[in-house]
Amino acid sequence: MNRRQFLLLATAGTFGAALGVNTLMKRAAGTPVEADTNLTHLYSASDNPHGGHFLTRLDMASGQLQSCAVPMRGHAVLPLANDTALLFGRRPAFECAVVEFLPSPLEGRREQRLGAGLGVRGIPATAGRHFNGHGCLSSASDVLFTTENAYDEKRGVLGIRDSQTFQHLGEYDTYGLDPHDVQLMPDGKTLVVANGGIEQHPDFGRRKLNLDTMQPSLVYIDAQTGKKIDEYRLPDHHLSIRHLIATADGSVGVALQYEGDLYRQQPASLVAWQSHGGELQLLDISAADVALFNGYMADLAYDPQQQILAVSSPRGNHTSFWSTRERRFLHAHSLPEPSGIAFLPQQQQFLVSDATGGIHRFPSTLQPAPASLLHQFPDKRWDNHLVIA
Repeated sequence: MNRRQFLLLATAGTFGAALGVNTLMKRAAGTPVEADTNLTHLYSASDNPHGGHFLTRLDMASGQLQSCAVPMRGHAVLPLANDTALLFGRRPAFECAVVEFLPSPLEGRREQRLGAGLGVRGIPATAGRHFNGHGCLSSASDVLFTTENAYDEKRGVLGIRDSQTFQHLGEYDTYGLDPHDVQLMPDGKTLVVANGGIEQHPDFGRRKLNLDTMQPSLVYIDAQTGKKIDEYRLPDHHLSIRHLIATADGSVGVALQYEGDLYRQQPASLVAWQSHGGELQLLDISAADVALFNGYMADLAYDPQQQILAVSSPRGNHTSFWSTRERRFLHAHSLPEPSGIAFLPQQQQFLVSDATGGIHRFPSTLQPAPASLLHQFPDKRWDNHLVIA
């Protein structure tokens, strides 16, 4: 891939806007800028109004916004070492992209024009496979696992690659169709995989081929051997298990997408929780409330202190909050296609991006509380995930 084909788009206007985001966030939290040392970069895939695809990084210390053009629409982001990040292609994708950013500018610099130092490297899918949007590193960070579809064989796999060279080393079966998200559990030995259960083939684009017989599953796999440790399913086989969050105590939150007929009935819930060592359970919600989300949940973030799970619903135009302690829905707030969510533990806040370029701040509370618009980036259409690293 020719590195010169990809340009970093950074303007004084967007830099000033990002600096405003940073300053507002600190002031709103009551945290001095110089004391907030744990916040570094915020990453997300994004599109522009003209259909261009980017990986965007916001330097939360200096406020500089950097956007790098990539050859495919991105989904999840995995920050790596040395100012690089891996952008996973949105399914069905035959390429992922490793983006090399330049180091953050010195304090006080208002603009940094970049180009020569920026690089993009493509990672091609292996023959007969396509990427499904997510991946994670091993406990030693030397191995990269990627969710993939072996489409002609009608099975899901985890691709295994060297995390430095990205050389393909092998693969594990995911014991189900359509693996979407994968996370490493806190024991450093176990992978948890969200098998969406949907048959797909690149000849049919994003068409779903087996909705009547789909069988989603949550599967735990030994990261060293690929052996299945355990498997969990929900009563409604139309609830596709899509996105995950693994907490420090070994619990797992699940965002679901309903593939049944919403005109006939609403799903019982769209969020599930599995306490460490327990069963996978749907969180309680009324039929009227679950209808707010139009059958579709996306990104998750978790506040372990309050035991609040935040989940975005871009198709429902709401951000939702759930109590994992009480196993129930708390409240929801209207936003235009909310996409990614990240939790800031020092500020006890959730950051939520949306498809119109907005970044919002929500306090982590059991009771409804208004959001604050930190800024509106007019040329950004944020994708489904936010990552802080």
